[in-house]
Amino acid sequence: MKKTKKLTALLLVMAMVLSLGACGGGDKKDNQGSGNGDAAQNKDAENSGGTSEDGGEATDKVANGEDVKVEILQYKVEIEEALEGAIEKYQKLYPNVTIKLETIGGNDSVDTMYKARAASGNMPDIFNCAGPVSCALYEPYLEDLSDQPWVQYANSGMLDLNTIDGKIYGMPVTTEGMGLIVNKEMFAAAGVDVATLDSFDKIEEAFNTLQTAIDNGDLKDTYPDLENVASVQGGASWVLGNHGINICLSPEFEEDVFACSKAEKVEFNYADAYQAYTELQLKYSAAKDDYKQALSVDYNTAVQELLATGKVACIQQGNWIYGDVKAIDQTIADSLVYIPAPIKGYKEDCIFSIVSNYWCVNKQSDDNVKEAAKHFLNWLYQSEEGKEIVVNKFGFTPVFNNYGDLKPSDPLTQNMVEYFEKGKGIPVVFQGCPDGEDYTMNVFGAKVQGVLSGSLTWDQVFEESKAEWEQRKG
Repeated sequence: MKKTKKLTALLLVMAMVLSLGACGGGDKKDNQGSGNGDAAQNKDAENSGGTSEDGGEATDKVANGEDVKVEILQYKVEIEEALEGAIEKYQKLYPNVTIKLETIGGNDSVDTMYKARAASGNMPDIFNCAGPVSCALYEPYLEDLSDQPWVQYANSGMLDLNTIDGKIYGMPVTTEGMGLIVNKEMFAAAGVDVATLDSFDKIEEAFNTLQTAIDNGDLKDTYPDLENVASVQGGASWVLGNHGINICLSPEFEEDVFACSKAEKVEFNYADAYQAYTELQLKYSAAKDDYKQALSVDYNTAVQELLATGKVACIQQGNWIYGDVKAIDQTIADSLVYIPAPIKGYKEDCIFSIVSNYWCVNKQSDDNVKEAAKHFLNWLYQSEEGKEIVVNKFGFTPVFNNYGDLKPSDPLTQNMVEYFEKGKGIPVVFQGCPDGEDYTMNVFGAKVQGVLSGSLTWDQVFEESKAEWEQRKG
């Protein structure tokens, strides 16, 4: 499938995110925005259904009221419980629709599961697919969603990754930010204002200042459990690969995922920047003297056992971690902010921005199932009840301009939005790598794990990853 529409600096992205409620309107010519509020809300209700006056079954019918089963296979583990709750609400409104949800995430690759399902001819009815590589791979299963009612409300740039030859093949899930997330209060206790950290050298100096205070016992009374500045999730190849690889790829491809997808080879011109970024975190972690220790740290360990319990002050992650941390310690959760993910020799004062993924509908599913799948997605993102769930239960930043005053309430996501409003968001490009996640996780990420285990050097990581790129493109 040929991509004809270029990703408009995807995300400088997200200035648009914030036209959210206050501004209402987007840059799309057919966006009606909040100036057409009453009509838009009436249209939302008409398209997404609602409850009857007694709170019972909705008056409109899905799939002519025939019993249908819709299967969802998705990857965002952090919204699994809330998504189950949304499904329950929807099924009460439309009892003829049964929705089965399966979530694959954490250290497992949902893309691997999709490939297995596609090979067996058993793809789910709703799945995730983003970017030119994945769209080409799953082309036989992508239903054209161009006629869906939510399309007209999409903020500028939000549909680009899954728009091919003018047709829209996915509903954007949300916008997210990735980078170094810190407990600002811990740094403040050591005399560091994290708002001033806008370069690699300043961040390194801040890490050294905090670690020295920890080692000297200066913070023992206030933070008795604090052991190290950082933790490296060496056991999660998606953190090292899908996310970390953008340190060296985004600048090489000028932040353009489509340039990445078309490249027959990669030079890794910013290999030194990736190495410096990773070793900075390792140097101030429990693995500083033995990198192998980082291999035992995965997402849950870093987020729930270390950051949320006050044992470390910094990890590489995204705004989606807020809910997991809040469930353990809200005070710590509310102290979390971003500092830049510094790319030495390029941009050292930015975080990464991404349209996290897209909801896609399997065009090979039965017609009634496809209708129900589309209806559920529209209800979830366009009904008033659904919007509340998306923002307040999922913690998502809206990607549509008709959400009124609804916006994320957690301080970490608000801080992300501040970066984007200032133009401090670097679009990721990892979705353009050959074979997508299989390359970023199972080639690049796995090779970085080889450095941690001592079986590979940094030079070998990049040289072997170069060769693998060309082989997959050959």
